[in-house]
Amino acid sequence: MKKTFLFIIIILSIIFSLVGYANTAHAEDESTEKTDSGAPVTTLGPAPPDITAESAVVMDAATGQVIYEKNARKHQYPASITKIMTAYLALKNCLLTETVTMSDQAVWGIPRDSSHIALDVGEKISMEDALYAMLMVSANEAAWGIAEHVSGSLEAFVSLMNETAASLGCKDTHFVNANGLHDKDHYTCAYDMALITRQALTKQDFRVITGTVYHEIAPTNINDEPRLLWQDNRLLMEDSDYYYESAEGGKTGFTDEAQSTLVCWAKKDGVELICVLLNNEPGNNYPDAISLFDYVFDNFSYQKLMNDYEFDGEEITRASNFLCAVYDCENAGYMHLSVASDSDALMSNEIDKTKLDYKFETRGDQIEQGIIGDLMISYNGLQIKKLPVSYSGFIRTDKQEELAQAVEEGRTNPAYDTGKKKNYLPAIVVALFVLAALGLFLRYQYIKKRRRRRRR
Repeated sequence: MKKTFLFIIIILSIIFSLVGYANTAHAEDESTEKTDSGAPVTTLGPAPPDITAESAVVMDAATGQVIYEKNARKHQYPASITKIMTAYLALKNCLLTETVTMSDQAVWGIPRDSSHIALDVGEKISMEDALYAMLMVSANEAAWGIAEHVSGSLEAFVSLMNETAASLGCKDTHFVNANGLHDKDHYTCAYDMALITRQALTKQDFRVITGTVYHEIAPTNINDEPRLLWQDNRLLMEDSDYYYESAEGGKTGFTDEAQSTLVCWAKKDGVELICVLLNNEPGNNYPDAISLFDYVFDNFSYQKLMNDYEFDGEEITRASNFLCAVYDCENAGYMHLSVASDSDALMSNEIDKTKLDYKFETRGDQIEQGIIGDLMISYNGLQIKKLPVSYSGFIRTDKQEELAQAVEEGRTNPAYDTGKKKNYLPAIVVALFVLAALGLFLRYQYIKKRRRRRRR
């Protein structure tokens, strides 16, 4: 009886534990949902417009500065905006005149109900036409064919995509294909897509193709009829309700899992903006993009931020201590810090410069180039600039006149210019070798002289 009672108690304890775990897990899920749905919006200016996209970024194409962000680092499915990376790698590694030959995998490896232009196995088209098909009407088989042409296989090309993304600073991106067809391991974020697009815009052919409204592909070795391509980015279509005069190009995307995605760029009054919208309701991307473009163009302009900034004593002391640690010295002496560059920043016309946040950080990877650290400038929680900081006037003196003269002449202590301790061992070895050689030579001359005397 006691054993039966004990057994019942144990069973009930297990049941209550499982129920408690389930409730806890449910509560944690609800907490996560609340965190994700209540995404804070960060901007460098006045209150921005409301948009429906779950993730978004507006970036200055010239500098990479972020002006607006919403869930910018959240993982999202990109759909066909993946093809921006595919196009960039094709333009980087190939000529437009090269011939792309469609393989069986490229043609039949995509679903028949996905976007394509009915390219056939063995069909040959130019790289230029393949790019037009991929970027204008999102042809998935063209993207696959391009990938195979560039790297020999889709797998090798995907590796190249991921390596390139990492080199651009993308930390939340992982590709598994070249066209953006859904895969749970194929994801990116709004910020990373802005970085990729900014790089793609360095290719003039990319700009031309993505800004083209109509293109015709001539008959090929298999198809006797020309293929007529029309741009599906409505921001570029003059007869569209969403035509935006300042828009220069873009790439759309959609899958059931990704929902509607859009990357577009526009230029006005010398300012070029990249807008990324992810996980949006179908039909809302264009109004969201127009609202964000208008918001920045109407409220922002280029301004200088460094007119009156001076490094304080604490920052100089920190830099001096850092140099002492690097060079293993007791006293770095007096020094002068200066910002190496100060390009304009895209800021709100009503910016309160007293709210700019400056943060100086030392670093050790570029001391040999005279760079001792970086000055980070932020506003409303968004980093605006990261400016390299150099040092000069680095002398051991307490006389202000000598210090001022050193700063003016740009002199530094020679013992610390190399960024590492002086290593005299090679010089000593060479000197010893020279002395030994000289000694041998003199001994040889002495012996030669003695032999001559003996002969006489």
